[in-house]
Amino acid sequence: MKDSKRKAIRFDFPRSFDLAEINHVEPPNDETRSMLELIERLYLNNRSLVTDGYDDALDHLCSLADFDVLKFPTGYEAFTWTVPEKWVVREASITKDGETICDFADHPLYLMSYSEPFTGRVSLDELKMHLHTNPDRPEAIPYAYSYYNRDWGMTLPYNRYQGLTEGDYEVHIDTSFEPGELKIGELVLPGESDKSIIVSAHLDHPGQIADGLGGVAVGLALFKRLAAMKSRRYTYRLVILPENIGSACYMHHYRDQFDLFEYAIFLEMLTNKGRMSIQQSKRGDTQLDGLAELAVGEHEPAYGVGPFRQVICNDEINFDGPGIDIPTVTLTRWPYPEYHTSDDGLGALSAGYLKRSLEVCWSLVGKLESNVVPVPQYSGNLMLGPHGLYEDLNADDAVERVMLAFDGRSTLLDISERTGLPYERVVNYAQRFLEKGLIKFQGS
Repeated sequence: MKDSKRKAIRFDFPRSFDLAEINHVEPPNDETRSMLELIERLYLNNRSLVTDGYDDALDHLCSLADFDVLKFPTGYEAFTWTVPEKWVVREASITKDGETICDFADHPLYLMSYSEPFTGRVSLDELKMHLHTNPDRPEAIPYAYSYYNRDWGMTLPYNRYQGLTEGDYEVHIDTSFEPGELKIGELVLPGESDKSIIVSAHLDHPGQIADGLGGVAVGLALFKRLAAMKSRRYTYRLVILPENIGSACYMHHYRDQFDLFEYAIFLEMLTNKGRMSIQQSKRGDTQLDGLAELAVGEHEPAYGVGPFRQVICNDEINFDGPGIDIPTVTLTRWPYPEYHTSDDGLGALSAGYLKRSLEVCWSLVGKLESNVVPVPQYSGNLMLGPHGLYEDLNADDAVERVMLAFDGRSTLLDISERTGLPYERVVNYAQRFLEKGLIKFQGS
């Protein structure tokens, strides 16, 4: 981008880890505390794809905002994907000689998501065939899942795994599978146009915060701000879903209405102390891509930019996938060392970075709202003085460059990039021209 006033450092993804993180962030305010309360309430729910824990979390969101709940029964075919059965968990533990090795009641990650039931006595060698661990985070419980390949399994921190001794172990996994419904929360804020901006985050990933739930909290806070606006140019849709299968179902639900959607923004891993990166849309050169970089650069001292599917892989593969092609950017603080472990909990949660993630999103939607196409109501070289727009062109010819760039085809972002003027300055000029009746706005 050509905004010469930006002070942020832009780096290409993968990020440079020698870029020091910020030590000072603003303390939480009431809005941030509400996000923290939501996260603390939900993060230990067993929020796998189709589960009571996921449903409880979505019900809580519905108590906070006017979500519609879209339901897709077990067996529902969404393009090439099929909704799985509901996974019911009652108990799960491993004991040896009366000593508890791990218990699902203490943390949902001790049980592999979608584990089959199993009760029996097994040797250490057999037990290890069904245990998952992570040597890179030796004190943490890893996240393991087997949604479509049935097996039983549990997890252990690596140090505890290493300390297991020979002998027999009692395994008790009381789970079952039954018909259920995959549920998606959709909160719609109508705008002047039916053209919609999807803002999405995933609600699954039990016992973890940055991976999914933090984006949900940011999205809900963002929509509270949007709901307070007197008018909106776009319609906004907050879509809360299980990863991948959820976005496949959502887009299949709207399979005859893809033209309804202008852009999508995926919120992923926004609560941890890490530099923000932008994953570009599949095209990489859309208005959304440019506006996202402007928004992030305003609030992040350093940020990364990477191409589609090369930063973090999530639901953009469905929103911006073949035959759907809704330009989708992802905002993320990936990578972070606590990923897919119990360390992605309250200890890794940063209220300051959470707050700044919200401000980035708010800035982005503000730019989406302001990025119109000015249509001139004048011809030729406009005499600026009678309209109170004259500036000393020898000192700064910005107003003339903007006046000449109003061609009825270019957005304000296009004009900013072409003239080299900061986006907000171009917006300010456009507003002044509008007030004088010299231009009209049409949607971007």
